[in-house]
Amino acid sequence: MRKFTVLLAAIAVVTVVAAVPARKFFRSREDTAWRDAERPGRIVTVDGVGLHYVEQAPPVGGNVPTIVMIHGFGGNTYSFRHQIVDLAQDYRCVAIDLKGFGYSERPDGGDYSLTAQARLVLGAMDALGVGKATLIGQSMGGEVVMRMAEMAPERVERIILAASVPGKKVPIVPRLSFMRRLVDPIARLVAERSWKRLFYDKNRPDLEQIRAEYQKPARIYGTMRTVWEMWEGIRHDERINFARLTQPVLILWAEKERILLLPGRSLRWLQAQLPHAVTEHIPLSGHMLLEEQPAIVNAAIRRFLDGARVGEAALVDAAEERA
Repeated sequence: MRKFTVLLAAIAVVTVVAAVPARKFFRSREDTAWRDAERPGRIVTVDGVGLHYVEQAPPVGGNVPTIVMIHGFGGNTYSFRHQIVDLAQDYRCVAIDLKGFGYSERPDGGDYSLTAQARLVLGAMDALGVGKATLIGQSMGGEVVMRMAEMAPERVERIILAASVPGKKVPIVPRLSFMRRLVDPIARLVAERSWKRLFYDKNRPDLEQIRAEYQKPARIYGTMRTVWEMWEGIRHDERINFARLTQPVLILWAEKERILLLPGRSLRWLQAQLPHAVTEHIPLSGHMLLEEQPAIVNAAIRRFLDGARVGEAALVDAAEERA
């Protein structure tokens, strides 16, 4: 296994060096201290880690249901801007940047597993006074919300998985110390080559503007260290016990998914683990379906939330009649 890992690393190095000049290859983009970064939202401290969040609620206030939104790998609260504007008319919407991502703090060392991320988000809910919520997870964030529902099912009303990873335990090779310097350039090359694959419409005029917004927090010191720490952290994540996920589930799936490995098989595997889930296929969309088809996505979310409320109300009425 060790020889195989070294071979893979060597191949990656040759590929990257052949693709870009050496000076550009090793130059870091990080030039901003976390505390100095201009951020769109606020910071809540959980277990000593500053987590960035954006919150919006109906202008009338009052006690309304809460939706907590968790982004994917390389994403941040910006990923949910179209959903927040729409859903915040009727729900308290709280989008949270995971530790090491977006405008959240990037502590050196510590646990960067997805299980640890799930615990931090639950802690953020405590700090923000959110007792129970519907969870939306996009891509990697889908696994985070599933882990939240597994460890604290009483805190989760419903689950919405948008272009989510399936949550399947996959083998990950151990990291070797010499690979540390290669994380940044390889990550940049992968991001460069895969950016347009995230979208169904690769020629939309606002692609560069969207890309610039996603790249802003990547300039904060410690961004690539997060990738390095995650490499080790997710190796130790236990398998998800899907039997504990009894909440209503909505799966939003892109018509042209090009990012997830074997997307058709991944979707079928996820549906098999969550047989009670409702699946909505989003037309003319890629992995970034929240960006590409916000109106269709938001309508699907509203149907799911409205249907769940109607079902819950019917159960309450039936219980009252029996009493």
